[in-house]
This record gives sequence, C-alpha cells and structure tokens, in this order.
Amino acid sequence: MLASSLISIPISWMPNHENVFLFVISVFTIYLVLAGNSALKFKNNTQANWFDITISGTMFLFSVFMIAFGIYLSTNSNAMSILFLFFGGFGMLLTIKDFLFYNNKSKPKNAWLIAHLGKMNGALIASITAFFIAGIGVNNLIAWLSPTVIGTIYIIYWKRKMTIKTKEKRIVS
Repeated sequence: MLASSLISIPISWMPNHENVFLFVISVFTIYLVLAGNSALKFKNNTQANWFDITISGTMFLFSVFMIAFGIYLSTNSNAMSILFLFFGGFGMLLTIKDFLFYNNKSKPKNAWLIAHLGKMNGALIASITAFFIAGIGVNNLIAWLSPTVIGTIYIIYWKRKMTIKTKEKRIVS
C-alpha cells in the first residue's frame, strides 16, 4: 500500500493526469501506513521518537495547507472545497490525537494496538477512496465521503471492542 501511494504521487501531477485529490489521498495513505506501523513499537516502548513526530508533524502541516486551500476554494465558490476542508480537518484531528498519544504516560496497556488498528484501517479507507476516484472514475461527494463514513464506523466499533476488553480485564484483575 505504501509503494502504490508513493507511485501515485508523481502520477497525480503528470500531464493529462493532474489530480490534486489523488495527491491528497496518497499523502493521507502514506501517513496512515507509516503511523500505523509505528504504533506497533509502543507495545514495549512509551516514548515517541523523531520519526513518529516527523510523520505526525508533516501530516499536521499538510492538513493546515488543505484547510487553507479549502477556504481559498470556498471563497471562489468551488464546490470541491468541502473535500479539502473535510480531509484537512480530519487529518488535523488525527495528528492532534497522535501528539496526545505520544505525551500520555498513562496509556491503557493495549493503546498501541488500538492506534495500530485505527491507522491501518484508515489506510484501507483511503485506498478504497482512491480506487473509487482514480480507478473507477467516480468523482462525486458520495464516492469521496462514503468510504470514510463507513470505515470510521468500523474503526469506532473496533476501538470500543478493544476498550471494553481492557476494562473487563481490569475488573477481573
């Protein structure tokens, strides 16, 4: 998934293939895969390293750019501005949660697994969205947002399931 996302970045800027949204989804997918993989090390380690901070910091800056570009597009009455605002806001929320996770010393024992599952499922959502938009050529608001809405419900389900197991283990112990 990482390789296909890296390949799609130059493709999104090729003549006759320019697709800013494919670029956005590619960057999002790269962030989610790298952050999801990186979450695995928090099983035995409680400190974030420079790589974790760089991944999240880069996505945060990219999210700020997307929000600013979305605001610019909305002032020009561009209907696609909602996508930049939505994904920029979503990216900012995820990166803020990353930094809170990095600085929380009293994380639940399986917080690393919850972070890993959330990010990797997010990468799957991003790749499905890219497939709808670039692969099939469906370019409407429903194609952009439905994978995110459905996938987010799935992620919330798994996070709650994992959190409940953690609480049950604490009660039993």
